[in-house]
Amino acid sequence: MPTRKEYDEELKVINDLVEAMGQQVLLAIDRTNVALKNLDVVSANAIMKNDAMIDAMETEIEERCIKIVVKQQPIASDWRKLASYMRMIGDLERIADNCSDIAIYIKKLAKLKKAAAPSRLEEAFSDMRKMVADTVTAFHNTDISLAEEVVKADDVIDDLFEKNAEDIKKGIQENIDDLDAYLIYLGIDKYVERMADHVTAVASWVSFIAKGELNIMFTDRYTKESETK
Repeated sequence: MPTRKEYDEELKVINDLVEAMGQQVLLAIDRTNVALKNLDVVSANAIMKNDAMIDAMETEIEERCIKIVVKQQPIASDWRKLASYMRMIGDLERIADNCSDIAIYIKKLAKLKKAAAPSRLEEAFSDMRKMVADTVTAFHNTDISLAEEVVKADDVIDDLFEKNAEDIKKGIQENIDDLDAYLIYLGIDKYVERMADHVTAVASWVSFIAKGELNIMFTDRYTKESETK
């Protein structure tokens, strides 16, 4: 039977893998942002290819969590960690998937006549990227205050999404020939908003690891969103 030392070492390995996955997702976001600015098809293809590596990281973490539950008897605080890890990597993987989705849109945009991007799309992307970076830092330091700031920041992204949608509507009205490009930008705008939602969930699990309770702001938002679907 594995010793307590081996058990603690495996928990640390899992913790480090979750953090490494967060760093890879952050890198995918950075690459996606650059590819979008330049409508770089080569970079878009690389983003899509790299998604497989992040999927593999999720699978490895899942397997390690399951094995430690089967072979050990985790105490309450460790159960919180393991349960949180499983939820966190799911949301991180979805953020990476959204990067791939945006990469597909980048390839489509590159084939169209250039149209002006929504004025606040870059701001939304930058703010969402900061949310991810802050969440990775909060996870590394078990920083509850920083994690809660990430949850609050989601409202900013929601507001920017609406403003970008209005820009797109106005652009279509002024130049119907750019309809296809504007619809793609609307899709990208929505993916950025979804990515912010996913990282809000990750930040809330960081709080759960430390306090044993989910951030009330997150649970209220989740309930309202579920009721509207």
